[in-house]
Amino acid sequence: MLIAEEFLLLCLDDETGRRSISSEKIEPALGGAVLVELALLERIGITSDEEGLRKRRRVTITSTKPTDDPVLDDALAYLQTKGGPKVQDVISPMAWKPMTKGLRKKLLERLAASGVLTEHHGTALGIFSTTRWPTADATAETEVRARLRSALVDGLTPTERTVALVALLYATGHLNRALPGEDKKLVKQRAKALAEGDWAARAVKAVIDSIQAAGASAAAT
Repeated sequence: MLIAEEFLLLCLDDETGRRSISSEKIEPALGGAVLVELALLERIGITSDEEGLRKRRRVTITSTKPTDDPVLDDALAYLQTKGGPKVQDVISPMAWKPMTKGLRKKLLERLAASGVLTEHHGTALGIFSTTRWPTADATAETEVRARLRSALVDGLTPTERTVALVALLYATGHLNRALPGEDKKLVKQRAKALAEGDWAARAVKAVIDSIQAAGASAAAT
């Protein structure tokens, strides 16, 4: 399961299938999660802030080798056509033809096809078509929450992918919803330490910072 899929599961109410996070936050986060995954797989890099305002936080392709995951490979192909775009320009819902366009629906359909979610169609006010995605099999989500609890409550050393997920949740303010019933102050302190620590490549940290900037920009419009 992709980091983006794990994040998405944590943003859905298990029973109603409705998201518990705003569009201006979830869209950049999902796009950022895909970039994080590509960075961890050493397919992309991100230019550093030391490059200056015009050149910093731009995506660079380090390998075009397929990942064997359609979502990641589509994103990699998209990035190859953009010639070193800024991270925020490809994940912001306000950008022109962002990488995130249609991504949430694609991930939801994948999760439904694998039996994790159920696709439920209905109407709102008897007029507007709606789609909800209640949980069909909670096994995957339970495992994700267990990994988060291990890192943020028990204090055990997490994998890079788990830390990336923690950073995404921290950046979007969705951390406490992912671990209800736990000590909020403790969870936030440990998440902050992991998100800001020397845990992964500079590229991944740059993506997380850009997610926060993209979400703030979209919310302000």
